[in-house]
Amino acid sequence: MARSTFFYTDSHVLGGAENAMLMLLEALDRSAWRPTLLLEDVAGVEPIRERAEALDVPVRTIAPLPLGLAGAGRVPALARMLRQERPDVFHAHMSSPLAAKWGLTAAVLAGVRAVVGTVQVISDYVPDRSTLLQLRLLSRWVDRYLAVSREIADGLVADYRWPAAKIEVVHNAVAAERFDGAGSPQLRRELGAEGRPLVLTSARLSDQKGHPVLFEAATQVPEAIFALAGEGPERPRLEELAGRLEIADRVRFLGRRDDVPELLASCDVFALPSLYEGTSLAVLEAMAARRAVVSSAIGGTEELVEDGRSGLLVPPGDADALAGALRRLLADPALRERLAASGRERVERDFTQAGMASRVSAVYERLLGDD
Repeated sequence: MARSTFFYTDSHVLGGAENAMLMLLEALDRSAWRPTLLLEDVAGVEPIRERAEALDVPVRTIAPLPLGLAGAGRVPALARMLRQERPDVFHAHMSSPLAAKWGLTAAVLAGVRAVVGTVQVISDYVPDRSTLLQLRLLSRWVDRYLAVSREIADGLVADYRWPAAKIEVVHNAVAAERFDGAGSPQLRRELGAEGRPLVLTSARLSDQKGHPVLFEAATQVPEAIFALAGEGPERPRLEELAGRLEIADRVRFLGRRDDVPELLASCDVFALPSLYEGTSLAVLEAMAARRAVVSSAIGGTEELVEDGRSGLLVPPGDADALAGALRRLLADPALRERLAASGRERVERDFTQAGMASRVSAVYERLLGDD
């Protein structure tokens, strides 16, 4: 009989961490696991709900659990619900080590047999001493943390003092077969890239992703069109910056797109100059789509891209190095093809959706005593 698994996220937007969660929901063996997704009853979660329901995953809404005292006051109600429902596994999907704190607390108090948290990113933000102590205490009771990169696992131990024995690395993954389509000349024409190189960046428009660095590099690659797939709070500032750098005529703000596989198939190079990452789904998707990748040499991404073999890595924040890598790739089709082929091979070997689900399922089984 399939065992009940409650997934939980306190995120209110559909971004990389949430897409990674949905990838796992899609790939879980339904003959073994019966997932339910808990979402907070707030504006913005509808895209997550719709994606989950399309995967035939039941969605339940709960009262919001903000990190402060208001969230703490709602823990007993969630704990009561979990005691009544008695899931075998409670799996929180965390956009940072601070996320889902009260949800995990409720699962511990409810006595859920296996309490798991996946940590997607560690930013430069340093919590105050009180918060660190709270998280450290909670880590003694959570059964397992899954870090999506070795760097995140190391950071949870070194910076947060979480028990190393409770942390395992399970990288994010992609369904490579979704990125097998051919490029679209019509799409290139719509983007104004007919007869010109097209550089694609697929990422939320936030400080983390390093778009200003990309724009500085774009000033040194005047022949190329730069397309940005994604939406976010930095869009007004980025539109202003594009105008100030006199590249607005070559930058396309595409907003949120449902045709990222087609965009990838139609571009010449994929660029992502992030300042920090966990396991970037955008980079994995570009590799799966057989597109040469230029990205930052940061933890997480360095675990995906082998510099000079399956992509090119440049120092984070270095616009000159990024521009040089872009010019090198755009001038050398054979190099692009070699890197792209190697990237696809690496995805098929190490970052498959089925492999990720198998590793997570194995964690559940160990915690439930199925070894």
